[in-house]
Amino acid sequence: MNTLHSKLKKVSAAIGLAMTVSFGANAATEVMIAYGNQPGEPIDKAMHYWAEQVKEKSNGEIEFRLFPSSQLGSETEVMEQAKFGANIITISSYGYLMDTVPDLGVINAPYLSQSFEKKSKLLHTEWFQGLNNELSGKGLTIVVPDVVYGTRHLLSKGVVKSPADLDGVKVRVQHSRLFVATVKAMGGVPTPMSLADVYPGLSQGVIEGVENPSVVLHGGKFHEVVKNLNLTAHTKHMSPFVAGTAFWNGLSAEEQKIILDTSRDMVNYGATLIAESEQDAIDQLKAEGVTVNEVDLSAFEEAARKVVQNEFPEWTPNLYQDTQAKLAEL
Repeated sequence: MNTLHSKLKKVSAAIGLAMTVSFGANAATEVMIAYGNQPGEPIDKAMHYWAEQVKEKSNGEIEFRLFPSSQLGSETEVMEQAKFGANIITISSYGYLMDTVPDLGVINAPYLSQSFEKKSKLLHTEWFQGLNNELSGKGLTIVVPDVVYGTRHLLSKGVVKSPADLDGVKVRVQHSRLFVATVKAMGGVPTPMSLADVYPGLSQGVIEGVENPSVVLHGGKFHEVVKNLNLTAHTKHMSPFVAGTAFWNGLSAEEQKIILDTSRDMVNYGATLIAESEQDAIDQLKAEGVTVNEVDLSAFEEAARKVVQNEFPEWTPNLYQDTQAKLAEL
């Protein structure tokens, strides 16, 4: 009951703020930008850049207010606020959105592609727009589909070069069917737990590995316990920024255009920051005693093709293979 009450309070507060902004005399159109990343991280820097570009291109008539560190609530709570009509654009995940439109889950499926550029092109095709239209009919609209979040690798106790090396190895994943399927496709034993429990889990042998972008792996100091960074590159991870359909459709065509046009520079800027920070993190891991291992990517890709589609019976038949075929044509 307390949880429900808390959620309703957050929704009401967000809508109250949105209404205050919307009905102020001659006020700028104010948009709350919500994300879980901490101040100073690449995503946060990209959001500041986007806010500056929007303000400049709109001559101050659109203003982004940034809410990092999940200040407006969890992903689920912020999505509820957006659906209720709050002036919010929030980071989301395709793993979350697939609960509403199942085929969206394929975007971050393991070994779908090793190219952020091709994935970005895919997310601007008529095929993807059809999925976004379906989502819009259910209360949410993807505004920016292709924010680069990072390349996910595996930090583990043992050396991993092929799926056979992960046989019986427990790898921490977040509580997401997509990530469970990812580690299963890689040959490991997916073990859902919170990121806060990873360090003690590795120390006590509850798990033997953890997957994430190198920046997260280094930041969590997990390399103090396990010493092999395996460059599995199992997901070229992209995150969508999403708004409530009612709010997005309530903006003028000019406002929408300014937000969309400036988002392209933001995506490129953020991708550069991510690439630089990930290489820095890998270099720091090496300097702190971690062995960096190249892997047999073709073996992992083949394993994924055999496993992933079967994990999601709600997907369109042959979705994984067909999406790879689309990517190959781009």
